[in-house]
Amino acid sequence: MGGLVADRGRRHDAVPAGSCKTWAVTRWVQLGLATLIALASSAACGDGADLSPDEEGPAGLRVASFDFAESELLAELYAQAIEASGVPVVRLGSVGPREIVAPAMELGHIDLVPEYLGTALEYAGSSEANPDSESARVELNQRLSPRGMTALAASPAEDKNVIVVTTETAEVEGLESISDLVPLVERQRFGGPPECPDRPLCLVGLEGVYGLRFAEFVAQRSLAITAEALRRGEIDVGLMFSTASELEASDLVELRDDRELQPAENVIPVMRIDAIERWGDVVKAALNAVSAELTTGELRELNARVASGDQVDVVVSDWLTDHDLLGP
Repeated sequence: MGGLVADRGRRHDAVPAGSCKTWAVTRWVQLGLATLIALASSAACGDGADLSPDEEGPAGLRVASFDFAESELLAELYAQAIEASGVPVVRLGSVGPREIVAPAMELGHIDLVPEYLGTALEYAGSSEANPDSESARVELNQRLSPRGMTALAASPAEDKNVIVVTTETAEVEGLESISDLVPLVERQRFGGPPECPDRPLCLVGLEGVYGLRFAEFVAQRSLAITAEALRRGEIDVGLMFSTASELEASDLVELRDDRELQPAENVIPVMRIDAIERWGDVVKAALNAVSAELTTGELRELNARVASGDQVDVVVSDWLTDHDLLGP
């Protein structure tokens, strides 16, 4: 599908088989895995925190994240919840993009990673964007099971592409859903990542599903720049992420995706099956408890705290305490 429009551990473009790009990506993955294994082995030789020196396996459940801030926050959220259940955790940190994390997990070097339902499903081989969370999770597990992995309960929290306008614009024009843009689109400027015009979940999809052809596309370098461009009137409509800390501000509002262009992108723990067998169902219970409580709005608030300079472990601990998930 290749429709997602920003690098948040997500796959971008299909790589033609046998091409020079294939070799380059394969070599990149090999180097990434070698680095991951070397780091784990080094730590094991040092303080014994990562891998036990005998054949009994890892000294704790190995949690990794993709290489962006929200994934690191979610990995810490899972790690602290698991530790509160009495299971030791090995924090592998920010390992890299999905092209490195997924093979490392399949090879048994990572036990757990926070995932995004629709993106994980795309990477696992699905060619259809599925807006239904439960059926998407069922399909994901069908694809993960032969690889020795499983997706646990999905949280209500979703980090997905959203279409955003200012609150003032929404009130003046009576905008609630993306379809409401249809009579206005010919005089509106749209802002989003540079790759947006070529992506099925961005301008291609907005035209195909909603019939929207904007007067102008203005490339944006970041979510913060998109938010400011909306406020300054440089663009009329923008693409952002639903958990972006910028959406905490009351002067921006997302429009409802009333024709379900975007797939379900619920935050979901993906875990190796043998790790569940090793550490017990208490881990599943701890992760499912986190998922039951985590909403899009709360994840946005957590992101906002981290963006403002608060330490990730403190932000996570506060949230788990507020939801009685750290135990006595």
